Amino acid sequence: MFGIVNKVNDNSLYLLYDMVENQVNAAEQELLTCPAENIERIDFLKQQTIFYKDELQKFKDDVENQRKDKFQFSVEELYAMYGQYEEKYISIEFHKFSKSAFKFGRNIAGVIVYSKVERENLENLINADEVPRSNDFVKFDFSKTDKATDDLRYELLNTGFRSGDIYEILASDYPMQKAFNQPGIKEIPNTIEVKIDPNGFDINKSTRWLLSQKIKSGYQLTDNEWDKFCGLSIYLEPESLEIEIISKNAFDEHGAKKYSVRFFELEAKIYSKDITKEELVEFNEFLKDRKAIRIEAIVNEIKRSTNKTLENFKKEYPDIYDAIEISRIQFDNETLVYHEAVIPIFWDYESFLHIYLRHCDELEIEGHFENKTKFQYTQKDIRRILVIAIEKLLPQINAKLKENKEYRIYGDKSLYFNGNHYSLHVLGNGRVAAFHPLENPKT
Repeated sequence: MFGIVNKVNDNSLYLLYDMVENQVNAAEQELLTCPAENIERIDFLKQQTIFYKDELQKFKDDVENQRKDKFQFSVEELYAMYGQYEEKYISIEFHKFSKSAFKFGRNIAGVIVYSKVERENLENLINADEVPRSNDFVKFDFSKTDKATDDLRYELLNTGFRSGDIYEILASDYPMQKAFNQPGIKEIPNTIEVKIDPNGFDINKSTRWLLSQKIKSGYQLTDNEWDKFCGLSIYLEPESLEIEIISKNAFDEHGAKKYSVRFFELEAKIYSKDITKEELVEFNEFLKDRKAIRIEAIVNEIKRSTNKTLENFKKEYPDIYDAIEISRIQFDNETLVYHEAVIPIFWDYESFLHIYLRHCDELEIEGHFENKTKFQYTQKDIRRILVIAIEKLLPQINAKLKENKEYRIYGDKSLYFNGNHYSLHVLGNGRVAAFHPLENPKT
């Protein structure tokens, strides 16, 4: 343009073009308002516009011809430079005349995303002796701060854009971390440990307050949470039995106090050390019943996971069995995600056993599932990973739950987080049925 030889990878390639284009637009606007008698000015503006447009077209043709033979970024290079690293945020500028610029705008920002198969294939390619250069589609998670329609976000995430449409990429110089295929125990990124003093903490009042806030805010409670709320309310404020919301949920159709409500009422008395001998005997009967139910669940899961009897399992894995015994006593059904969820998403003891016995690396159980993929996290962090997975997949989960259907994600469509792909199964009632990583790292 104007005798300047431009190369497709020049810095500020489009700077002069944009300036001239603005001048053309300004000239055309002036022509619309220029008085008809000002013939000299009109003639100048027309000649200037024709000349500038001709130069702009020459520039465009030259750049597009160069782009047919040469492109700055291949799919493989994008993965090697940015995609293989965790949550690497980049800002992309597209070539001005590319289809991507026309569709998505000149600039977008976010994170490149890959399916399980795509990531595995690219890992092999960038480690090959000869790395190819492919001008193919790249999928992208558009930054939430960018203004884009849901349709464009969907297309970027599911179809993407051609790597060859990229003119320039800007990225932070923060240390880049790669977690994919990395062996050993991992830590959850961006974890901040907060230490609290439990002295003076009243678990009964705090739990009841939390549940009451959920109710006031319009969130649904699980059956277990309603029973706990009623049991705590009856203990803390006996007169609450007169409140309709308590009386409605605390009793069955025959007018008898629900089994689970009474359990939580007595449990609250245990925590407050305010239980009589007669009530303690009653509570122990509740514990015996729950023990029988949970031991049956343990036996069934051990049989499925190891093909061993409970007695053999105790002998061969005493430490693991001790850990299971502790969980049998301490585990409480828990809502994992309720904010913005169609219905509460929770796990119960069967969920817990299924996830931990089959996939917790600390347990190292042999048998049918000794080759099952293991979490690369300590036992205490697996619950957090599960919550993170649910929160990331919540829109898709909600879509299924609205139709009273179960939600499954696995295989190539699995969730990627911190170097691992995860499979998740949520039943139509919101209960987590299964959750596990899909592959172990190469050693």
